[in-house]
Amino acid sequence: MNKVLSFFKETAPIKLIAISIGIVALSYFIEKPLPNVFMGLRLIAFLLFVYGAIRLLNRK
Repeated sequence: MNKVLSFFKETAPIKLIAISIGIVALSYFIEKPLPNVFMGLRLIAFLLFVYGAIRLLNRK
């Protein structure tokens, strides 16, 4: 668990935004066969994007 938390704290905001865009792109391929997984991935991507954007805007 500490590795996951340290990943989010230490990763650059641009990298988090890029990861979220990658998740969105991959989620389109599973939209039809697994709609629940699609929505879950979109939610995770949205949260990553918002977290990355906030960290990017709060950076000094």
